[in-house]
Formats: sequence, structure tokens, C-alpha cells
Amino acid sequence: MSDLLDRLRALRGDAPADDAAPELPAADPGWEGVAAQLDAASVVVENGVHLVRRARLERGSVHGRSPIGGDGLHPWLGRWASKGAGAPRTVRAPSPTARTAPAKVVYLDTETTGLAGGTGTYAFLVGVGTHDADGFLVEQLFLPGPEHERAYLTALSERLAGASAVVSYNGASFDLPLVRTRFAMHGLADPLEGVPHLDLLPLARRLWRRSLPDCTLGTVEREVLGVRRSIRDVPGAEVPARYLAFLRSRDARPLRGVLEHNLDDIVALTAMRSRIEAMLTVRLAPSAPSRPGPAADPLELHGLGRWLEAIGELDAALAHYHAAETQLADAAWDVARLLRRAGRHGEAAARWSRLAAGGDARAWIELAKYREHRLGDVDGALDALEAGRRCGGARHDDLERRRARLLSRRARERG
Repeated sequence: MSDLLDRLRALRGDAPADDAAPELPAADPGWEGVAAQLDAASVVVENGVHLVRRARLERGSVHGRSPIGGDGLHPWLGRWASKGAGAPRTVRAPSPTARTAPAKVVYLDTETTGLAGGTGTYAFLVGVGTHDADGFLVEQLFLPGPEHERAYLTALSERLAGASAVVSYNGASFDLPLVRTRFAMHGLADPLEGVPHLDLLPLARRLWRRSLPDCTLGTVEREVLGVRRSIRDVPGAEVPARYLAFLRSRDARPLRGVLEHNLDDIVALTAMRSRIEAMLTVRLAPSAPSRPGPAADPLELHGLGRWLEAIGELDAALAHYHAAETQLADAAWDVARLLRRAGRHGEAAARWSRLAAGGDARAWIELAKYREHRLGDVDGALDALEAGRRCGGARHDDLERRRARLLSRRARERG
């Protein structure tokens, strides 16, 4: 109950009871009081004010998450991130073990005055995470009022300059378009123009949408990364109201949880990238079923295989399908599909036979094609079609056309 009351007070603009402190002076032209409430520093320049809070996370475990080193994106992730700039998905990347020189990968997350976007929505807090020799640095830039936005955006641009890639979660649909709109409104150059953007949300959906209730960052963090945030974590729906209350009261204490929420989001991004890159560096044999280990989830392996196939890494995709095929029929189907594409028809037929034995009508149809065109066994092809008809689930008009053609062929051969 006390947590709920604290949230209600924050939405109204009151300080939480356990944050009670002497009332600030009515006027604080240097913004030192507001900065102190947020454990931040105020930066005053000629055209405005912004606040900066810095958090350095050492290498190793951070709240159960492990920030990775500062080298560039895995080549496959880098290719996926570059596709929006016109890079073809099917061009092969360098070896997975290859790495470019240390690069500036930027992790970006915003807190805004609303979710509608457009020119009336401000990003009042932007978290920027970068790796360096000492670990992982998160700088959070806070906008103390709309009149200071140009100075605030200038400071943000300085931190984004020179990025080799930007990583976000749903940033392609929301964060980056919003930030770019604000830059454009102030006539400022976009520091991320042409920079590859790795939005982890579409990749998370490919990997985990079949095994999780949803793919929000909080759900992935809890269920995949094994991290549970504090009960005092500020829900995203409350964030705009807390900022608007701050603009009225100049009391920043209810925003402390918002900054912590933003910091946790940034750390979750680097932990998720670490998790995915670890999956990509696992060596699975493409020619035979693999033993991926007790922690491997067949749905996750299959989803990763689908993504690898989408970027043209067919050998790696086949290895991941292999690793999941004994537990997941869809993975076995994809193994057969890629084996057929590679001309390994006998190996593909072995998978279709196993699927057909489980009542898969599609597999019976593929076996009919294989028996007719590869083995010249018309009777065997007709038997497969009849078995597929008994399974159901296939279009009967297609089966009838195939059956009629095979009967005609058999009659000609016997005629």
C-alpha cells in the first residue's frame, strides 16, 4: 500500500514520504538543487541548461547482468543493423570469429512526455551507454524545461558523435524518429545519420515470441536474462505524469525512479546483446544433430536459425535447425527444406519420413514428390498421397490433381 501511495504522490507532484527533505528555495538559478535531488550535475551554457548523471558499471556482473566489451557488433548483427541503409541481407559477412577494431557502440533509451510522437512530444531524458577500457559508462541527460532543449540536444549530439552503431529496443519505431525530429526542429545535424541501428525488439521477437507471453523489455529481462527489477521500478505509463509534475513543482525527487528505470533499460540492452552474441558464437555442427547443452531452448534455437537464414547464413541456420529438430517439428521441417535446397535429397527425405509418421500431411506430399522425381517410384508416390489424404490438413484439390497426373503417368508407362 505504501508503494502505491508513493506513486500517487509522485504523479501529483508531491515528494514520496520516505524522501522527505527540507523544502528547496523557491528560486535556484543555478539548478544545483534540482541536480542534487537527482544525484546529477548541472551544466550551464550560453543558450540553456541541462543536467547530467553518470554511472560507471565495472566489467562483470551488474545486477545479474554482464556488460560485454566495447568491440564492434558481431558481423552478423552488424549486417542486420545495416540493412536499413541498403546493405543486402544475403551478402555474406566475414567469419563469425572476426572482429573489427574497437568501435563506439552506443546504447540509447529515452523517456518522453508521451507515446504519440510528433512535434509535441519531448524526450526529456536520454540515456547513452558506451563501453570503454574501464567498463560500461551510462550518461543520462535530463531536460529541465522545454526552453533549454537546444542546449540539451547539443550535449546529446556530442555524446552520439562518432558512433559506429546504435543499439535500442523499439528504437526504430519510437526513440530514434523522436530524437531526429527534435534535432530537425532546432536545425541541428543528425549525429546518427547513416549509422547502423540494431533494434533488438524484432530480434527478440524472432527468438522468444513463442516462449514468452510478450516481448517487452521487462519480460525478456526477467524471463531470459533472469533479472527482476525492484518493486519500486517506475512503470512506463507513469513517466510522463511525473515529468509534468516536476515542471510544475521543480521537485525532482519523484523522478529518481525514472532515472533508475532508464539506467536499468540501458544495462538490459548491453546484457541482451551479450546474450545474443554468445548464442551466435556457439559452434554447432551443420552436418549432424548437435548437442547444444542443457540450457538450449529448441524454440530459441529455431528462432535464431530463422534469423540466420534471413541474413543468408545458411550453414549456421542449418546447424541451429539440426540442434532443435528432435524436439521441434518445425525445426525438422526447416532442416529438410534446406537440405533439399542443397541437393541433399536423401537426407531431406529421412526428415519427411519422420514427420510423415507423426501425421504431417505436408511431409507426405514432399515424399510423394521425392519418390516420383528422384526414385521414379510412381506407386510409392501414389501411396504417399493417399497417406497424406488420410492425415488431413492438406488441400484435397491439390492432392487430386497430383493423383490424377500420377495415375495418367502410370497408365502411359504400363500401356
